[in-house]
Amino acid sequence: MIVSPPFAGLFGAPLPQEAREPGYFADLQLDQLVEAVVKGRERHNLVPAFSARLDDAAAIEQRQSVFAELADEDLLAAMRAFGDGLARCERQFEAAARVRHPRQAQRWRLNAIASYVSVVDAAIAALEKSAGLRGWLDWLREYRASADVAAMASEARALLAELGGLRYTLSISGDEITASPFADQEDLNAGTLDTFERFREGEVAPHEFDLRAGAEMNELHAAVLDLVVKLFPDVFDRVARFVDRHPAVRHPVIDVVERELRFALAWLDFIAPAQRAGLPFCLPNLRPAGRLEVTDTFDVLLAASRAPVTNDVALGDGESVLVVTGPNQGGKTTFARTIGQLYHLAALGLPVPGRSVALHAPDAILTHFDRGDRAGDLRSRLEDEITRMTEMLPKVTNRSVVILNEMFSSTTFADARAMSIDVLRDVLDAGAVGVCVTFIDELSRLDPRVVSLTTSAGTFRVTRGRADGEAHALALATRYGLTQDQLRARIGAHA
Repeated sequence: MIVSPPFAGLFGAPLPQEAREPGYFADLQLDQLVEAVVKGRERHNLVPAFSARLDDAAAIEQRQSVFAELADEDLLAAMRAFGDGLARCERQFEAAARVRHPRQAQRWRLNAIASYVSVVDAAIAALEKSAGLRGWLDWLREYRASADVAAMASEARALLAELGGLRYTLSISGDEITASPFADQEDLNAGTLDTFERFREGEVAPHEFDLRAGAEMNELHAAVLDLVVKLFPDVFDRVARFVDRHPAVRHPVIDVVERELRFALAWLDFIAPAQRAGLPFCLPNLRPAGRLEVTDTFDVLLAASRAPVTNDVALGDGESVLVVTGPNQGGKTTFARTIGQLYHLAALGLPVPGRSVALHAPDAILTHFDRGDRAGDLRSRLEDEITRMTEMLPKVTNRSVVILNEMFSSTTFADARAMSIDVLRDVLDAGAVGVCVTFIDELSRLDPRVVSLTTSAGTFRVTRGRADGEAHALALATRYGLTQDQLRARIGAHA
């Protein structure tokens, strides 16, 4: 049993192994984002880590400090090598468990233990050259110097050296092979190779018998190994006793840190192409509830496929709800999703899309997006919307973030306006930060706490401005097939 000092991990607490997908994930397309981030890393079970939002500022800032240190390229490379080394060790242990010949399995396990120690030593050497992750370095040093680990490392390397120094002679007579101790006999290998060198054409795969690694042995190799074991039983018995004493070598803290690093690397690798394209990312400043100030933010999922438009947004003193109006295809919904994504990603302690971001850690992210008609649903869209809204509004507090996208679009304009006003007043009275995408211009003038934002088709930029009513008129015309393009298409179809 390897004993070492306690360490809570780089993030101060282990990442969750299980987490329910938040209800707002689909609305904000965070489900698609997380799927893209963890693609190819499914075996590490990172989805819960990207799903479980933190609401404690100190915990968020602890994660941010790790990402700030990983901004150092040398440190990032060292931690990537650490993770790769641990993965390699894991594959070695798994391979040893599959090998049928016990002596070969013991040797492979000995190799894996020595590799594990080498990975730890390499991490210590790299961290000593870096100014980052000092707490992790202190723990690794103490862990490596502990009596159990030091003894394990020393014995593993001594056994490997002893096995590597074994010399023996094989004699082949017909179908019989015998082994005997090496007694300074002439080594015929070099002369034989020289003789046949002139016949070689290009590089060929090696066929030598190697006890150290490689595929599982065939019957001939196994027979030779059995002969060698009989020649040197003492060393092979000590190898067997050594690996039996160390059935598990990885410390639980190593597992915790490895998963934290895989979480961090998954995000950093995902955003790297956007960063290379010149898009900004930053660690948010955590502010008191209700404060929001963002420059050059964008939809990070959209950035994975094309260059997105960046936007600025801010809530000043006495402001709490953003009402966004504008034409279809103007970027309203994308903007609303971006704000919701910002709050979630910031609450994970991650670098977020934007040149600067200041916001609070929300106690809840609540969304209401139009889900459209669903086959087999006995309730109407309006009934469904009212039910969801009734369930959501009592949860809103002054630390919540509420994202509303085109409420009650399935009913008449008068009814939609009346119900939307009631909902927005509840959000305002709760003191929550809100984003409301709507065609109802009156909502943008509902209260001094409301900020009116408008979009324009083609630019996808969101700016402060007074709603002019054109968006609603265009929406109605589109709904009933009365836009200029729609009318031209219908006339042309009958010409």
